[in-house]
Amino acid sequence: MNGLISIVCVASGGALGALARFALAQKFDREWLPAGTWLANMAASFLLGVIIVFSNAQSIDTYADLFAEVGFCATLSTFSSIAWQIMEMLRAKRFARALLYALITLLCGMAAFYAGESIAASLR
Repeated sequence: MNGLISIVCVASGGALGALARFALAQKFDREWLPAGTWLANMAASFLLGVIIVFSNAQSIDTYADLFAEVGFCATLSTFSSIAWQIMEMLRAKRFARALLYALITLLCGMAAFYAGESIAASLR
């Protein structure tokens, strides 16, 4: 595997994932609910489930895998934004909202990954 091509794949996938996340946050994040960040994380979880199935079956090129998994999905989703948003809710004493957002993000993210994985496995 060519190291430079690998770097370009990860960097270009990362740039596109970051831009997609930024666009979703701009369009859907609101003070009372960071829906854009949530949507980005759900999309990344679903896509990662799909990609993992094809990657494990060696049905996807190594460079495409680096682009999609390590680059795009990794920057589309973001733990640091979730942590910051939950802390902002806690600072505003919105404890129930913070807990609900954290739980829904984790559980729905796992469900989205499983759905992507299941759908991709049935297509293989």
